[in-house]
Amino acid sequence: MNIKKKASNAEILKQILYEMLTLAYTVELLEKNKWHKGQSHIDSSEPLLTTATIKIRILYDFLFGPETASKADNAKDIYSAVDDFETKIKKPSLVGCGPKGMFSRESIDKYLLHFTEERISKPKELPEPKFKGGAESVVKNSAMILASAEKFIDAQVKGSFMNLNQESENYMKDFKQVIIRLKAYPTFTASYQ
Repeated sequence: MNIKKKASNAEILKQILYEMLTLAYTVELLEKNKWHKGQSHIDSSEPLLTTATIKIRILYDFLFGPETASKADNAKDIYSAVDDFETKIKKPSLVGCGPKGMFSRESIDKYLLHFTEERISKPKELPEPKFKGGAESVVKNSAMILASAEKFIDAQVKGSFMNLNQESENYMKDFKQVIIRLKAYPTFTASYQ
């Protein structure tokens, strides 16, 4: 695919580093805090679980390429490690990433990003944001995605593919510090490979 993109590779990497850092911060908050449940079935971790799920999906699509149907629709607007950096990364075995899984594009679009008919009219039939495995699955998947993303970034920088600007380097330094702190949590550490 030789479609001319507007963003440089350094700009793409800066955005990937931003997504990695914000996901790492989100997971750190999930791991650190005790969550409160009110009178509804929703506890106070829900916004973080939703944020982490969306960030996982963004990084997953970049690292491993978007699902075939969506890639064909907007191919010129979607960046990926495969197409733009000619890099193949081994996919980790994420929880719930199959076609009917909680982290599929369809599930995220239907239950997190849009007010769909199914989301509003059939809330009891959802894999909904109350994902199977709850926070533990989100933390495990985040750890696997972040490990893969870190390997990708390290390979790009190590291979002198490009120089990161100061802001990107700061994102990377902050990311590495958050990962060190996250390694204190067994659920995260077990999946960060």
